[in-house]
Amino acid sequence: MIIETSVENYLSIKEKVTLSLDSGSSKKLSNNLVEMPKNERLLKSAVIYGANASGKSNIIKSVFFIWNMVKNSHLFNVDVKIPRVPFKLEESYLKKPSKFEIIFIHNKIKYKYGFSCDNDKFIEEYLYYWPQGRESKIFSRKNSKEFDFTIDRKQQQLIKSQTNENVLYLSRATQLGYQGTKEAYDFIINNLVINYSPMWEEITIKKIYEDNKLKNKIIEILQKADFGGITDIKVIKDKRKVGGIEFKFEKEKILSNPLKPEEQEFYDFKFVHKTKSGKLIDFAFNEESNGTRRTLSMLGPIFEILELGKVAFIDEFELNLHSNITKFLIKLFNSKLNKKNAQLIFTTHDTTLLDNEIFRRDQIYICSKDKNNSSKLNSYIDYNLREDSDFERAYLNGRVGGLPFIDETLFN
Repeated sequence: MIIETSVENYLSIKEKVTLSLDSGSSKKLSNNLVEMPKNERLLKSAVIYGANASGKSNIIKSVFFIWNMVKNSHLFNVDVKIPRVPFKLEESYLKKPSKFEIIFIHNKIKYKYGFSCDNDKFIEEYLYYWPQGRESKIFSRKNSKEFDFTIDRKQQQLIKSQTNENVLYLSRATQLGYQGTKEAYDFIINNLVINYSPMWEEITIKKIYEDNKLKNKIIEILQKADFGGITDIKVIKDKRKVGGIEFKFEKEKILSNPLKPEEQEFYDFKFVHKTKSGKLIDFAFNEESNGTRRTLSMLGPIFEILELGKVAFIDEFELNLHSNITKFLIKLFNSKLNKKNAQLIFTTHDTTLLDNEIFRRDQIYICSKDKNNSSKLNSYIDYNLREDSDFERAYLNGRVGGLPFIDETLFN
């Protein structure tokens, strides 16, 4: 489970912002909470609102950046640039490092992992954990090459010698089989599910083919949501030979060579509808509405996240979804059905979700920009709002910020 994640000097984020899933003291909506040892309570979900270009998507992108670097940096050659984008609206920040941190609980142990980087190298990096309830260091790194190890020194020194400046030690050490970093690596790579990658649609279709119970559950949801009389879903697995063309540049000419066709798996997917006369008719996936396709694409990964207790980060959660479907999915996380304590963090413009019967104050975040066009993040708990307040009205009235400013002199 995520406790908090922080980012600094990245995209529109200049100063450090923190998204916390640590709950406030309120006892309202107890189903939205997970009770942890030592009276700690974590939130099952959090929502981020804000105007267009306020930077709310950049919070999700910062988590994806952590995921991407941990997963792939060990593959970087020495000359590969780190694809970070600093805050560009103040020149001094172009040369300052970007900083990222994530604190989480995995297999009942708390971890804190973070790093800083510029375009050429990872400057600082650290991993701490609490195996017996007390903080202990696995490794720390500063000035790119200076490491400190408190455990497994001999093994870690060897790994250090094989870690380039543009490679995360967490990534390299785990790939080389070091057990001390494995749990943190596994949580970041396998438990953080971000809807930028991979294609959720493909995940759902494959899962429907493999799991008939999941297929029936998805059909039931689509029927209850009145998605045009869908009665069944057909998925047929097929193999086809796919060829291609290889291009080469040679003496200022472009040469092309056909590639030998290779066999690849495909899934033929269709919705089954019932006509007015009772006849069953098939619809191809691309013949369905955007809302139907989007709902189906999300259900497969979301059920997997709930089943395995993962953490979902979803940008523009409401895109092409009816608000009742969005509320249903949120309630799946904020309910006793969420037995593995999965978490959902998402951005949205749908203000109908600002309901004090769905969210607590500490679950609602507002992303806005200051005078320097830098993104800042505040929770509803930072404002003088009661738990029984009209959350939607407070947002729409501008009481908590996050609304777009429209210069109406344009119409004069």
